[in-house]
Amino acid sequence: MIATPRQLEIYDYIAAFVERNCQAPTIGEICAHFGLRSTGTVHQALLALERGGLIRRKPNISRGIEIIAPKPDEGFAEDEIPLMGIVAAGRPVEAVLSYETVWVPRDMKLSKDAFALRVRGDSMIDQHISDGDLIIVESRETAENGQTVVALLDGTEATVKRFYNKGDHVRLEAANTLYAPMIVRPAERLKVQGIVVGVIRRMGK
Repeated sequence: MIATPRQLEIYDYIAAFVERNCQAPTIGEICAHFGLRSTGTVHQALLALERGGLIRRKPNISRGIEIIAPKPDEGFAEDEIPLMGIVAAGRPVEAVLSYETVWVPRDMKLSKDAFALRVRGDSMIDQHISDGDLIIVESRETAENGQTVVALLDGTEATVKRFYNKGDHVRLEAANTLYAPMIVRPAERLKVQGIVVGVIRRMGK
Protein backbone atom coordinates (compact mmCIF):
# COMPACT_ATOMS: atom_id res chain seq x y z
CA MET A 1 0.00 0.00 0.00
CA ILE A 2 1.15 3.57 -0.78
CA ALA A 3 -0.52 5.92 1.70
CA THR A 4 -0.91 9.68 1.87
CA PRO A 5 0.65 11.74 4.68
CA ARG A 6 -2.74 12.43 6.29
CA GLN A 7 -3.75 8.76 6.12
CA LEU A 8 -0.56 7.77 7.92
CA GLU A 9 -1.06 10.53 10.51
CA ILE A 10 -4.55 9.16 11.22
CA TYR A 11 -3.15 5.62 11.38
CA ASP A 12 -0.48 6.75 13.87
CA TYR A 13 -3.08 8.56 16.00
CA ILE A 14 -5.35 5.49 16.09
CA ALA A 15 -2.44 3.19 17.00
CA ALA A 16 -1.26 5.52 19.80
CA PHE A 17 -4.82 5.99 21.09
CA VAL A 18 -5.37 2.21 21.25
CA GLU A 19 -2.07 1.73 23.08
CA ARG A 20 -2.98 4.37 25.68
CA ASN A 21 -6.65 3.58 26.15
CA CYS A 22 -7.05 -0.07 25.11
CA GLN A 23 -9.80 1.00 22.72
CA ALA A 24 -10.03 2.83 19.42
CA PRO A 25 -10.97 6.50 19.06
CA THR A 26 -14.35 7.56 17.70
CA ILE A 27 -14.69 9.45 14.40
CA GLY A 28 -15.45 12.57 16.45
CA GLU A 29 -12.27 12.20 18.48
CA ILE A 30 -10.19 11.82 15.31
CA CYS A 31 -11.80 14.93 13.84
CA ALA A 32 -11.15 16.89 17.04
CA HIS A 33 -7.50 15.82 17.18
CA PHE A 34 -6.82 16.98 13.61
CA GLY A 35 -9.03 20.08 13.78
CA LEU A 36 -11.41 18.82 11.07
CA ARG A 37 -14.92 20.25 10.89
CA SER A 38 -16.25 17.53 8.59
CA THR A 39 -16.14 13.77 9.14
CA GLY A 40 -15.77 13.17 5.39
CA THR A 41 -11.99 13.49 5.40
CA VAL A 42 -11.70 10.93 8.22
CA HIS A 43 -14.09 8.48 6.57
CA GLN A 44 -12.10 8.76 3.32
CA ALA A 45 -8.83 8.07 5.13
CA LEU A 46 -10.27 5.12 7.07
CA LEU A 47 -11.66 3.60 3.88
CA ALA A 48 -8.23 3.87 2.24
CA LEU A 49 -6.51 2.34 5.27
CA GLU A 50 -9.04 -0.49 5.34
CA ARG A 51 -8.64 -1.20 1.64
CA GLY A 52 -4.89 -1.20 2.15
CA GLY A 53 -5.20 -3.88 4.81
CA LEU A 54 -3.96 -1.75 7.73
CA ILE A 55 -7.18 -1.54 9.74
CA ARG A 56 -10.52 -3.28 10.07
CA ARG A 57 -13.76 -1.47 10.90
CA LYS A 58 -16.68 -3.09 12.72
CA PRO A 59 -20.01 -1.73 11.49
CA ASN A 60 -22.32 0.19 13.84
CA ILE A 61 -19.71 0.35 16.64
CA SER A 62 -18.46 3.82 17.58
CA ARG A 63 -15.02 2.50 18.62
CA GLY A 64 -14.93 -0.30 16.08
CA ILE A 65 -11.54 0.39 14.46
CA GLU A 66 -8.96 -2.37 14.77
CA ILE A 67 -5.28 -2.17 13.76
CA ILE A 68 -4.45 -5.34 11.80
CA ALA A 69 -1.12 -4.53 10.09
CA PRO A 70 1.95 -2.34 10.71
CA LYS A 71 2.41 0.98 8.93
CA PRO A 72 4.00 0.62 5.46
CA ASP A 73 7.49 1.90 4.74
CA GLU A 74 6.67 2.97 1.16
CA GLY A 75 6.58 6.56 -0.06
CA PHE A 76 3.58 8.71 -0.75
CA ALA A 77 1.58 8.61 -3.97
CA GLU A 78 -0.31 11.82 -3.32
CA ASP A 79 0.04 15.33 -1.95
CA GLU A 80 -2.38 17.07 0.38
CA ILE A 81 -3.79 20.50 -0.50
CA PRO A 82 -6.36 22.67 1.29
CA LEU A 83 -10.03 22.56 0.30
CA MET A 84 -10.85 26.25 0.56
CA GLY A 85 -14.62 26.21 0.08
CA ILE A 86 -17.21 26.59 -2.68
CA VAL A 87 -17.04 28.29 -6.07
CA ALA A 88 -19.98 28.90 -8.41
CA ALA A 89 -20.22 27.47 -11.91
CA GLY A 90 -23.24 29.64 -12.65
CA ARG A 91 -24.05 32.89 -10.90
CA PRO A 92 -21.34 34.01 -8.45
CA VAL A 93 -21.85 32.94 -4.84
CA GLU A 94 -20.52 34.46 -1.66
CA ALA A 95 -17.02 33.16 -0.97
CA VAL A 96 -17.16 30.58 1.84
CA LEU A 97 -13.96 29.41 3.50
CA SER A 98 -13.41 25.82 4.56
CA TYR A 99 -10.67 24.13 6.57
CA GLU A 100 -10.50 20.67 5.06
CA THR A 101 -7.97 18.99 2.81
CA VAL A 102 -7.98 16.76 -0.26
CA TRP A 103 -5.37 14.52 -1.81
CA VAL A 104 -4.17 14.89 -5.37
CA PRO A 105 -1.76 12.80 -7.47
CA ARG A 106 1.83 13.84 -6.87
CA ASP A 107 2.58 13.66 -10.59
CA MET A 108 0.45 16.80 -11.07
CA LYS A 109 3.51 18.68 -9.75
CA LEU A 110 1.48 21.45 -8.14
CA SER A 111 2.97 24.52 -6.53
CA LYS A 112 2.94 24.79 -2.75
CA ASP A 113 0.13 27.36 -2.83
CA ALA A 114 -2.29 25.23 -4.89
CA PHE A 115 -5.75 24.67 -3.45
CA ALA A 116 -9.07 22.97 -4.19
CA LEU A 117 -12.64 24.27 -4.42
CA ARG A 118 -15.95 22.45 -4.65
CA VAL A 119 -18.05 23.48 -7.64
CA ARG A 120 -21.68 24.50 -7.34
CA GLY A 121 -23.63 24.77 -10.61
CA ASP A 122 -23.49 23.56 -14.21
CA SER A 123 -22.19 26.49 -16.24
CA MET A 124 -18.88 24.72 -17.03
CA ILE A 125 -20.15 21.26 -17.99
CA ASP A 126 -18.87 21.48 -21.57
CA GLN A 127 -15.40 21.77 -20.04
CA HIS A 128 -16.07 18.63 -17.99
CA ILE A 129 -16.56 20.56 -14.73
CA SER A 130 -19.83 19.45 -13.13
CA ASP A 131 -21.81 20.30 -10.02
CA GLY A 132 -20.13 18.71 -6.99
CA ASP A 133 -16.71 18.29 -8.64
CA LEU A 134 -13.53 19.48 -6.98
CA ILE A 135 -11.36 21.77 -9.09
CA ILE A 136 -7.62 22.05 -8.48
CA VAL A 137 -6.39 25.64 -8.69
CA GLU A 138 -2.90 27.12 -9.02
CA SER A 139 -2.90 30.40 -7.12
CA ARG A 140 -2.21 33.36 -9.47
CA GLU A 141 -3.26 36.99 -9.75
CA THR A 142 -3.17 37.17 -13.56
CA ALA A 143 -4.47 35.03 -16.41
CA GLU A 144 -4.23 34.81 -20.19
CA ASN A 145 -7.30 35.15 -22.37
CA GLY A 146 -9.12 31.85 -22.72
CA GLN A 147 -7.85 30.32 -19.47
CA THR A 148 -10.34 28.97 -16.94
CA VAL A 149 -10.02 30.98 -13.76
CA VAL A 150 -11.41 31.29 -10.29
CA ALA A 151 -12.24 34.96 -9.82
CA LEU A 152 -13.59 37.13 -7.04
CA LEU A 153 -16.17 39.74 -7.98
CA ASP A 154 -16.47 42.87 -5.83
CA GLY A 155 -14.33 41.17 -3.19
CA THR A 156 -17.04 38.78 -2.01
CA GLU A 157 -18.53 36.67 -4.84
CA ALA A 158 -16.57 33.75 -6.29
CA THR A 159 -17.05 32.16 -9.71
CA VAL A 160 -15.25 29.86 -12.16
CA LYS A 161 -15.34 30.88 -15.84
CA ARG A 162 -13.20 31.35 -18.95
CA PHE A 163 -11.41 34.69 -18.71
CA TYR A 164 -11.06 37.41 -21.38
CA ASN A 165 -9.49 40.78 -20.55
CA LYS A 166 -10.88 43.49 -22.84
CA GLY A 167 -9.06 46.45 -21.29
CA ASP A 168 -11.89 48.52 -19.84
CA HIS A 169 -13.89 45.41 -18.92
CA VAL A 170 -13.56 41.66 -18.39
CA ARG A 171 -15.74 39.06 -20.11
CA LEU A 172 -16.34 35.80 -18.24
CA GLU A 173 -17.66 32.99 -20.42
CA ALA A 174 -19.41 29.83 -19.34
CA ALA A 175 -18.90 26.44 -20.97
CA ASN A 176 -22.63 25.89 -21.28
CA THR A 177 -24.76 27.51 -24.00
CA LEU A 178 -27.55 28.12 -21.48
CA TYR A 179 -25.47 30.85 -19.81
CA ALA A 180 -24.75 34.25 -21.33
CA PRO A 181 -21.29 35.81 -20.86
CA MET A 182 -20.79 38.00 -17.79
CA ILE A 183 -19.44 41.48 -18.51
CA VAL A 184 -17.60 43.01 -15.57
CA ARG A 185 -17.07 46.75 -15.85
CA PRO A 186 -14.83 48.32 -14.74
CA ALA A 187 -12.30 45.50 -14.95
CA GLU A 188 -10.92 46.36 -11.50
CA ARG A 189 -14.06 44.90 -9.90
CA LEU A 190 -12.72 41.44 -10.67
CA LYS A 191 -9.67 39.81 -9.09
CA VAL A 192 -8.20 36.58 -10.45
CA GLN A 193 -7.56 34.10 -7.64
CA GLY A 194 -6.05 31.27 -9.66
CA ILE A 195 -6.01 29.09 -12.79
CA VAL A 196 -7.91 25.78 -12.91
CA VAL A 197 -5.43 22.97 -13.64
CA GLY A 198 -7.40 19.84 -12.75
CA VAL A 199 -10.72 18.27 -11.78
CA ILE A 200 -11.56 15.53 -9.26
CA ARG A 201 -14.89 13.81 -9.76
CA ARG A 202 -16.69 11.29 -7.60
CA MET A 203 -17.15 7.85 -9.18
CA GLY A 204 -20.61 7.26 -10.59
CA LYS A 205 -21.23 10.85 -11.68
